[in-house]
Amino acid sequence: MKNVLTLVGGVFFLLACNVDKGKKVDVEKLDFKTTDRSELFFKNMRQSVYTTAEEQEAGVYLYTHKTWDRDSLSPLIPTIVFNWRQDRAYLMLNWSEEWSALNEIDITVSSDSLPDYHITYAEGNMRDQLSFSATLYNATMDGGRFVLRKDGEETPLFVSDEKREAFRVTLYDYLRLTGWF
Repeated sequence: MKNVLTLVGGVFFLLACNVDKGKKVDVEKLDFKTTDRSELFFKNMRQSVYTTAEEQEAGVYLYTHKTWDRDSLSPLIPTIVFNWRQDRAYLMLNWSEEWSALNEIDITVSSDSLPDYHITYAEGNMRDQLSFSATLYNATMDGGRFVLRKDGEETPLFVSDEKREAFRVTLYDYLRLTGWF
């Protein structure tokens, strides 16, 4: 009887911890606030897959997925910025030198199930960067492939499936940290 209760309790625990990883993000409803519970989960369960840097004067921790430690050629590297003084988190997009010099970056999104479409990134504030990232995240959930265009040449946004997955995981962890999931 004790084993059955333990099993049932374990199943309920696993179901309670399971989140819908296929859930798309409503860009208009995103928020920067974190909770004690989401911060604790991130620090205990997710922080280990990130390289962490602290900016003590600003009161922030910077989290970059370890996948990008091995490759400086990626056009885009997202970083979670956690402001522990204000219980807020932001998503900062770090573009490579070649791409950060542009005022706007044109990205073509293609997939097997949807017609091709374009997304334009223009440097903006944290809300703009988060909205753009959430749009990319939603396209990733649709199986989208991303190509950057510059001077008639095409460059993949993610140089490998590993980088694409690291982007998805970073966004997912950010969304969980800010209470979306």
